[in-house]
Amino acid sequence: MPYHVTPRAVERQQARRTQLIEAARRLFAEHGYEATTMQQVVAAAGTSIGNCYFYFPNKESLLLAVIEQFSAEIEQIIDEAIASAPEGPDRLAIAIYAGMTALAREPYLARLGLIEAPTLALRAAAVERFTARVMRFFAAAPHLLGNLDPATVACAWQGAIFQVFEGMLSGTVVMNADAAGRFLARWNMQALGLPPQIVEQGQQAIDRFAGEQ
Repeated sequence: MPYHVTPRAVERQQARRTQLIEAARRLFAEHGYEATTMQQVVAAAGTSIGNCYFYFPNKESLLLAVIEQFSAEIEQIIDEAIASAPEGPDRLAIAIYAGMTALAREPYLARLGLIEAPTLALRAAAVERFTARVMRFFAAAPHLLGNLDPATVACAWQGAIFQVFEGMLSGTVVMNADAAGRFLARWNMQALGLPPQIVEQGQQAIDRFAGEQ
């Protein structure tokens, strides 16, 4: 007879998995990824090492889950930020601003996922997730692209954001999250070849959004 997993058992499994992710997230932030051991994560989560390995075969897979959780939170912040903004330049500018300020709230996790990831696959997973999001945006608003290739624009778009953020983390870019979000919104909109008045419209949308926070 095949083993049947009840909805309640699934909920318990999800809860235990989430406990491990949140414990790892706290420890990675406090002590660093390299210094944190799986035993420390297990103790902080209040579970067993066997249970931990059931969900995560190694520390790298646990880190990937932490980065995915952080990325999902940023996406939710962006979604909430643009929910009431009209499609087009306003939504575009607010999305960039909200994403940048969200990244800056937990700089260690952002650094770990985008810069110090122990393998290229981890960094690629984070970048790919947000690049795909940009692609979806332009699929919904193709008029903003003109004759530009959406895949190329999406890569350049995310590249500018991540490079500026990396510069902020390393100290080569002296700019706070608010200024960086406004700069990147302007920079990327100008790179699309949008008229100056449309670019300014985006900045005004950021002003309104920031004033409501």
